[in-house]
Amino acid sequence: MVQFRSLTSAVPVLVVIAASLHLAPNAVRAQGTNVRLLAHVDRFPGGTASSNNYAGIWGTVVNGREIAIVPARTGTLFYDCTNPSSPVEVAFIPGPTGGAGYFWREVQSCGIYVYIASEHGAFQVVSLANPASPQLLGTFGNTAHTVSIDCNRRILWASGGAGRGVVLYDLAANPISPPQIGVRSNPYVHDCLPNGRYCYLAQMFDGSFGIVDATNPANLVTVSRTPTPSAFPHNVAVDADETWAIVTEEQRGDCFTVYDITNKAAPIQLVRWCSPTGATVHNVFVTGSIAHLACYADGLFTIDMSNPSAPAMIGQYDTSAFSGNNYVGDWGCYPFQPSGVVYLSDMQSGFWIVEPTCGVPWHYGNATAGTGGVAPRIDFDGGVAKVGNAGHQLVAEHTVGGAQTAFLLAFAAGNTPFSGIDVLVDLSVPPIAISVTANGTAGVAGAGRAVLPLGVPNSAALAGFTLFVQAVTFDAGGPQGLAATRGMRFTVCP
Repeated sequence: MVQFRSLTSAVPVLVVIAASLHLAPNAVRAQGTNVRLLAHVDRFPGGTASSNNYAGIWGTVVNGREIAIVPARTGTLFYDCTNPSSPVEVAFIPGPTGGAGYFWREVQSCGIYVYIASEHGAFQVVSLANPASPQLLGTFGNTAHTVSIDCNRRILWASGGAGRGVVLYDLAANPISPPQIGVRSNPYVHDCLPNGRYCYLAQMFDGSFGIVDATNPANLVTVSRTPTPSAFPHNVAVDADETWAIVTEEQRGDCFTVYDITNKAAPIQLVRWCSPTGATVHNVFVTGSIAHLACYADGLFTIDMSNPSAPAMIGQYDTSAFSGNNYVGDWGCYPFQPSGVVYLSDMQSGFWIVEPTCGVPWHYGNATAGTGGVAPRIDFDGGVAKVGNAGHQLVAEHTVGGAQTAFLLAFAAGNTPFSGIDVLVDLSVPPIAISVTANGTAGVAGAGRAVLPLGVPNSAALAGFTLFVQAVTFDAGGPQGLAATRGMRFTVCP
């Protein structure tokens, strides 16, 4: 029988849980600042500031195997990273080269197919049908600086290169030799983020951040053009609800800018964030309320975006032997693997696997959708879990408006079927359940937001303390009247 212990007061929840479960906080294990190293492979050593051996980075999961894809000067490396502390090279696919090789490659994937872009040749298509033996299937199209894929719509966007702007290809029609279905030649696009109806564009030489409506791929409609502070936008990331965007800029020593994009026709600049050492920002990606920034000579930054008007650094891992604002060091990061690790590609020193040790939540398991197929989502607000942060909160978003919602807190993950949902916290010791009423218009699917204050007392003993949490909410459209979020693990930072 599933048992829960109710707790009516949420203050101070962390102290109550630690005492009630008779558990001591874990010790923080870290290299860098709140990020630890798991593995490092430099397949092509000898890179210098003027002779770079690596470029982009990507990852995917095939048949339960976590795969890293590492573009290099003369081709692309594939690693099985299912054990992230011991990556195994499974393939090297030679690529189109110029002279002694050309390191400028980017890569993305959709399903079992990997698409490699280069400014020295056509797209390469690699199959991961057998993740232990990736195979080159063929080439298509023309040169491109970057590649972006809307995998839900099966549309590949090629930016820069021969197409200058963006060229769209239909992967649903043919994933190996996709037909071109759209083109927008001007302005030049350095990188883009297609996300369903909208695509977000770094229009570098136009000096602007663009948003287009991609409902009809053959007829992209400009929604807005926003000049950026340094007039040199490099890449774009947005939050899951597409309410704010981060635009990096690539002048030496440059920063990123955060925009409110609630009104897509009129983005509003909120704030700029710069490396504390003056290093140049490069590529940024967003998971939940966290920005993961590849920042050249400074390596990786993890940044709290729970208040998009006030980004706050959580952690850093420096992969580079260089310093300053030159274009050296960490080119890219990939923070989307189910294991929660982050892949990094340093232009000189190669492939790195790191793991945040606190502050950055790890989401796991599957959510259970409710009315209208809407699945609630769990995250944090009010700043990361950090010693002394009295404003930290857990939030369950996209519940039914006004729905009673229970936050389940425990000290380990689990996976137990219960009343049509998967309970994703450990039940061997009954978890604490705290009931909260969601706000939002009563009865409207997706309109609710339940908030649990979970302030962290100013006690150094709580640093490294780890909790696992899930939110379960009443929803008439869910199995047996319930819907549930994924599980989330978080660890308190010092």
